[in-house]
Amino acid sequence: MSQELVVHQRPGEGPTVLALHGMSSTAEVWADLERRLAGQHLVAPNLPGRGPSRGVPARPGMQGLADVVLELAARSLWAPAGELVVVGHSMGAFLAPIVVRRLADAGFRVRGVLLLDGGPKPDDSFLMNPLIVRALFTVAALKARSVMSMRAPHDAVDCLTRPTRLGLLAGLEMPVHLIAAANGAGPDKPEFLSDAAIERGRSVLPRMTWERIDATHESMLEHPTVAEAVRRLS
Repeated sequence: MSQELVVHQRPGEGPTVLALHGMSSTAEVWADLERRLAGQHLVAPNLPGRGPSRGVPARPGMQGLADVVLELAARSLWAPAGELVVVGHSMGAFLAPIVVRRLADAGFRVRGVLLLDGGPKPDDSFLMNPLIVRALFTVAALKARSVMSMRAPHDAVDCLTRPTRLGLLAGLEMPVHLIAAANGAGPDKPEFLSDAAIERGRSVLPRMTWERIDATHESMLEHPTVAEAVRRLS
C-alpha cells in the first residue's frame, strides 16, 4: 500500500485543471473530462484514503485532505504564478473551497471553481445525522476496503454534516459555478442537493451561479456540460 500520494497528470496547455474526486471514488472518474479537455493540463490526485493513495497519511476530515493537496501544489511543477481551475465532485466539491482559499493565500491564481453536486450543505434529514453518516460510511469502507480506508467515516461527517465552507470564497473574485444533478444515486432517487439547499449556499456566496442537469450523482461526470463549464472558467 503506497505511502506516497498517487497523482494522475495529463500534460497540456492553458490553466491547470485540478480535479478533486468524491468520497468513494478515485482519480479514474475524471477520464471522460480528460478526454473532452484534450490539450489542457489536468492534475487529478487520488486523495488520501482512496484507491492507490489509501495508505497515504493525513489528518481526518477536509482540512487533512487539503493539507495533502497543498503539499502537492507546493512540490509540483506549477509555479505559484500559474493559473488553475479547481473542479470538485461530491466530497471534492466540499473540499474545493478549503483548497481554493489556501491556494489563493499561497499565491496561486485560481481562475474559477466548478462544484459538481456538492458545496452547499444538504437538507437536514435523518440520513444527515452525524451518527448515521458515520455508521453508513463505516459499513461502506468495510465493504470496499480496496477503494476506501477507515478515514472515510471521518471525512463523510466533516463534509456532509458541518456548515458549508462556501464562505471561504467570499473574499475572492473568481467565478464559482455549481452543477447539480437531477437525481441521486440512481435515476429513481431524489436529487442530492435540493433547490432550497443550493439557495442557502447562495445566501453565503451570492455570486455562485448554478444549473441542474438531467443526470445522476455519478453519471453527471460524463455529461458534456461539465467540460463546457471548465472551458468557460478557463
